[in-house]
Amino acid sequence: MIKAIKKLRNRAIILAILEILLLLFVNLAYAINIFNIGDFFTPLIVFIFSGSLVLVNVIAFVLITLSIGSIRKKNTFELVSVLGGDVKEAYNFGMLGLVVVDEHFNVTWASELFKERRLNIIDQNILTWRSELQRLVELSEAIADNIDDTIKIEIELRTYEVKYLTKGDIFLFKDVTEFESIFNDNQKNAPVLGMVMIDNFVDIVVKGENSNPVFSTVHGLIADYFSSFGVLARQFREDAYMLILNRERFEMLYKDKFSLLQKIKDRTANMNYQISLSMAFAHKFFDVVKLNELVLNAIDTAMARGGDQVVIARHGEESEFIGGATSQAEKRNKTAIRLYADTIFRHIREAKNVLIMTHTDTDLDALGASLGIKAMADFVKKSQKGTKYQYQPARIVYSPNLTESKTRIAVNRMFTKQEISEIFITPEELDDQKGSNSLVNSGTLLIVGDVSRPTMTLYPRLLERVDRVMIIDHHRRTDEFIDQRLYDYIETSASSTCEIVTELLHYGNTPNFVLPNKYATFMLAGIYLDTNYFRTKTTGSRTFLASMILEEWGADVMTADDFLKDNVEEYTLITKIMNSMKTLSVGIVFLKAEESDILTPETLSKVANQSMRIKGIQAAFVIGYTAPKQVKVSARSDGEVNVQFLLEKIGGGGHQASAAALFNGRTLAEVEELIEVKINENLSEARVVGGKKV
Repeated sequence: MIKAIKKLRNRAIILAILEILLLLFVNLAYAINIFNIGDFFTPLIVFIFSGSLVLVNVIAFVLITLSIGSIRKKNTFELVSVLGGDVKEAYNFGMLGLVVVDEHFNVTWASELFKERRLNIIDQNILTWRSELQRLVELSEAIADNIDDTIKIEIELRTYEVKYLTKGDIFLFKDVTEFESIFNDNQKNAPVLGMVMIDNFVDIVVKGENSNPVFSTVHGLIADYFSSFGVLARQFREDAYMLILNRERFEMLYKDKFSLLQKIKDRTANMNYQISLSMAFAHKFFDVVKLNELVLNAIDTAMARGGDQVVIARHGEESEFIGGATSQAEKRNKTAIRLYADTIFRHIREAKNVLIMTHTDTDLDALGASLGIKAMADFVKKSQKGTKYQYQPARIVYSPNLTESKTRIAVNRMFTKQEISEIFITPEELDDQKGSNSLVNSGTLLIVGDVSRPTMTLYPRLLERVDRVMIIDHHRRTDEFIDQRLYDYIETSASSTCEIVTELLHYGNTPNFVLPNKYATFMLAGIYLDTNYFRTKTTGSRTFLASMILEEWGADVMTADDFLKDNVEEYTLITKIMNSMKTLSVGIVFLKAEESDILTPETLSKVANQSMRIKGIQAAFVIGYTAPKQVKVSARSDGEVNVQFLLEKIGGGGHQASAAALFNGRTLAEVEELIEVKINENLSEARVVGGKKV
């Protein structure tokens, strides 16, 4: 509309100038009688000529006025057709402003709201004025039937919700400043529940030191810290606090990075016992009962992951983990292990039959632990008296196609076909069983070993078919966890799951127990694998003790070592990948297989272990294709860098010294770039020396 008016104005000016020039020329010619013009133009003719020009001007003015009115009427009609008859009411409703644009998004008309707020946008390009509005235009072009989205923008300290109506080329601006202010206030005051627990309180109390002055120091630090942030902290147990706060206070704690964790470790570092804390917070839900449930699950997750960390549970979102880079000190004792074993034995006795399952790409630690659990279950069931159930040997869910090659070769080497059919059962065989003969029934107990993530189990559907599940694992718990469980024993200070099972068998109430020497050999090989022959810093005194116990039970050291040896082809491939080594940071190396090579997961693990034998390397990350369009990352550490903490940032998991991640539909170059970015962002937090962050 503005451009049309400008054109009419320009035409009127040109016409007026021509008329003035014509009048001047006639008057001048008449005055000096050029070309004897006076003989032709009498005063009457001059009057008539001048009057004619005035009449032309009047007619031109009327036409211009009618044209402008027509343009205004046209635009008003378009607004009415979009909004309805009462346009003025639409303007005033909820402080609504309207802007009409032309085909080039130049503003041709704006409602009174913009004039009142001194926003002069007439004849400006609205997308240049506010580039955020480009999103609405793009969305309207992509979506049919005039289904438009809205966005919020700020203009001179006021917030507007903007909607674009493609029909009529109209932008609607709704002032929502007051609503936003109320919403922000509600967000700041939204309830947040938290919980704090002292990780190793029980271990100190077990030793009869519940009056240790270190606890007075810890309780004082906790009270002072939360008081300084305006958080209500109430101790409801000797080792636990409940926290009540709002979202604003929580954001302050978050910005502080929950520094209490490090303060506690620093203050107790020179005492007899170094104390660490676990924290959990839950928010983004209005119901405090639900928040209480979330925070309890979150604190369980923090403790199961080894403590010394914060778990933040946001309703409807994945949990966030902060801290947890330090290694968990060995805190198991014979009394605690015996209690764990008694609980596991009780659940085995109550079950009709026992199935054992581990993770896909089953390695020697997973299979060795499964064999140890089978021996445990068979011993408990055989020694049980007065049971209503007939004894059934425990069976291990096993699939050769989902087992690492070295493990599969070891199984075929050590067991006869008859023994394999008696010890193992495939997922297909479980599916084929029906009726009373099925091993999957209401009385079945499923023990999951060396894994706690349901999607990584060898047969995930089995978790849905059984009601009772137990977990025995040494990997840190992630946000994805098996929910329907009776009991879980997750000991992250252990070097391997085989080490945990060995302790349960040795310290549990198992008189006259004898572990088959073949089982013991597999379990010893599992310890060799996960500790890289006792080279990792997760190796502790209990690791050596477990190995000695397995040898006493008949484990063959030479055979266990032979399980892990490479053939010539694999050794050549490992050497080739080793040549690709590059340094990402001091002590951190990265290795990549060639694009044309499809590797087994254990080959990648071998490369990572081989890298750790080089002096000065603290952590190694190896990537390669394990299937077309499937990239796996295998990481190893000497304990100075928490590789589990780093790979968790990209969806992986594992243990402090051994972790992995899997990507589908990505290239090696993309995964390489992602790993480098995450290492650069989080390496300082992942470095640990002597239990402290560097």
